[in-house]
Amino acid sequence: MVMLDPPGHSSMDTVAHHVSTAYGREANVRRVGCLRETAGTEHAVLRRLLGAPPSGRGARYAPHTVVCGLLARGPLVLAIGDAQWCDEGTLRFIDELMRSSHREPLTVLLHLPRGVPTPAAAAFHELATRDYCTVVDSARPRPAGTTAPAPEDVAELARSEPRLLAVARAAAALHSTDPDLVGALAGLPPQAADRLLEEAGTRGLLPGPLPLRGTRPLWDTLSEGERQRWYAQAAEILNDAAAPVEQVADLLLEQSRLDRPWMRTVLREAAAASRHHRPAAAVAYLTRLHAAGTEDATVHLDLAEALVDIDPSAARAHLARLAGAPSGTAHRPIRDHAAGLLPFVALMLHDSPDSPAALGTLLRRTTAGGQDAPPAGPGPRDTGTAPAAPACPASSTPPPTPVSPRPAASARAFARPTEHLVLAARALRTALTADGPEARETAVADARRVIWSGRPHTAWAAVAAARVLTLADDTATALDHLQRIVADSAEREELWAESHAASVRALVLLDAGRATEAAEAASAASRLADAEGATGGNPLATIALARALVARGDLDRAQEALRRIDGRRLEDCFWAHHHHLTALALVERGRGRPEQALRLLERCGTSLEAAGVGNPVFTLWWLHSTELLMLLDRPGEAAQRAEHGQELAERWLTPRSMGLGLLARSMVAGPSDRVELLTESARVLARSSDRHAHALAELHLGTELLRRSDRGAHPRLRTALATAARCGLGSVADQARRALRSAADRHAPAVLSQAERPVAELAAAGKSNRAIADTLCLTARTVEYHLTNVYRKLGVTGRAGLTKWFAAHPSQPASARALGDAS
Repeated sequence: MVMLDPPGHSSMDTVAHHVSTAYGREANVRRVGCLRETAGTEHAVLRRLLGAPPSGRGARYAPHTVVCGLLARGPLVLAIGDAQWCDEGTLRFIDELMRSSHREPLTVLLHLPRGVPTPAAAAFHELATRDYCTVVDSARPRPAGTTAPAPEDVAELARSEPRLLAVARAAAALHSTDPDLVGALAGLPPQAADRLLEEAGTRGLLPGPLPLRGTRPLWDTLSEGERQRWYAQAAEILNDAAAPVEQVADLLLEQSRLDRPWMRTVLREAAAASRHHRPAAAVAYLTRLHAAGTEDATVHLDLAEALVDIDPSAARAHLARLAGAPSGTAHRPIRDHAAGLLPFVALMLHDSPDSPAALGTLLRRTTAGGQDAPPAGPGPRDTGTAPAAPACPASSTPPPTPVSPRPAASARAFARPTEHLVLAARALRTALTADGPEARETAVADARRVIWSGRPHTAWAAVAAARVLTLADDTATALDHLQRIVADSAEREELWAESHAASVRALVLLDAGRATEAAEAASAASRLADAEGATGGNPLATIALARALVARGDLDRAQEALRRIDGRRLEDCFWAHHHHLTALALVERGRGRPEQALRLLERCGTSLEAAGVGNPVFTLWWLHSTELLMLLDRPGEAAQRAEHGQELAERWLTPRSMGLGLLARSMVAGPSDRVELLTESARVLARSSDRHAHALAELHLGTELLRRSDRGAHPRLRTALATAARCGLGSVADQARRALRSAADRHAPAVLSQAERPVAELAAAGKSNRAIADTLCLTARTVEYHLTNVYRKLGVTGRAGLTKWFAAHPSQPASARALGDAS
């Protein structure tokens, strides 16, 4: 909108109020005033409005990313004052933004004081002629805050003022108040249309020059056929006016017949334009084409690809039809492309197993089928893939400027269509097998290439890359990546992708020992999986929730969660199956049934070994079984299991794997070696991402030192307690508290000397140092010396701690009473 105001007056607040009212939510307003001295500086206003873009490859999309984030929070108004001094770079950005975001709650206000010279920038004049732009004189609109008249009876209006009703309908159909467009649809000259538009707004038929809402009553007196004719004519007018292709396609969705060639072309171009930033809209456009009976195999393939992250079951049906199509009904490149993508979609749906062996078979078949596998190992950050715009609302990637008439869709390119999927599958298989000293480096390099190549075609590849980074102890990067996938998928209405990424994110939080966050994330992911329902929701979120509840010490709720997936066949769901066995085992261990827990863990370990899994941090079955074997007094078997874990860790060198290997060895070590192993384990795990394992190592070390009456027990136990409490690890926190209470009991006043004991008891009773000195006939310096020793021996930090300690040991202050009697 271009707003003309008298000098010294601004209608920005009026516009912001109007936008908030139209959308039913408070608008976020960003304002900036243009400066004459920066009029020739490229993007000067844009930088002040949205912030300075980062340097490097992301700079091109940084403004779009900022707008995406702002639109995610609600309606947005970008207000630019003194627009006669706005630079051309900013004006071109606004043009791109508005042409690609016609369905977003976005308003851009260019404010011009009336009477100033017309801006000289060519981009300004081009922008002002766009169909999305309205020029408003502040002297003409209704005053802000006034209530528009109630809409007249449409039937009466059609009889008495048909031209006014026609203009109102035209504006509503076109989603525009441009008098040229409205006049063309209503069959009136632009000047007459302009006058009637103003009258329609004044009389309440239209809610003003901004986004048109509440106009449905205008169509009530028309038959369905008449309404469709209006929309078809509106679409044709917008198409001829080179309006955003998606805006034209939205009108065509209302049509029962696509009886003109340009209609199908528009739907196809709109699907291509919205594929990456609005895939749900692309599905709607392609589904409409498919329903129209098109035999074009490219449409079927495009629809299948758009459905992969939304409804992979539906995508599989389209791909299977194309892959099995007889020769002559579909071009060979299309059949080959569908055949290459189909096994990966089957993998997503668990129609085929996702074990390392199955992934290896898939990779061999893919390569044999003509799909070139990317080179293995580390590669340059720039993999040759053009940088992709961040996934965000329609404002993120401006579609190419449409022309009229629209050309036919160009031939589709099918060069290496599943490269990112092959790369992700290979990284996952390499990480799980951990076969060789270079496995970790190779897997991480492949995973990072998936991430760096821009947004992958499917969320499965991106999530697989995050899983690899988690196994490699780069949990921070994995969580950041997964959170972005969840947010982007939610914004793009990709339900399967959102559910899948959210489930894996909950499991990664659990691997990091962040039980409270994991439980919250798993609950949210479980709700998403339930909502996904018919599109193949998986039980991983429920399993992650159960394991998080076990870590928090809530066994009843964990068992209840696991009952929800009783009877599900999980053997083909590699990750879910083995995490499910581990969760069941941990519940049994918590219930005091170590034999049943051990059987479940042995079953898990046998299955993993048969599948070729050699990664030490996948499920940690060997660590849990080592602990249980020691509990069942089977030290020989426990030692073998710990040795097996150490061998696995040496094949996959990360702080987490090495620290866990040392922890397992400490469980079976003799007294002379145990403290050293535990000390090293705690030191190494402190550098890992696993807070749970670190807290356990500190707990075991503190307990062992306490057993030896070593003064170093207290800080270790306090570290374990602090870490466990911070991360919601209720079970570890309870054990640390019990150990600290036991340590406090061992440090009873009997360990205090005869001189220290009365000083401690009087200090606990609230006596000052001077009063204690007078009572015991000591100097103040001697009292301070004794209190310092008392604080150290009892593990307290001052008088308050001393009072709490004596309150917890009520049997001890008898000597203090005796001293009081003696005095």
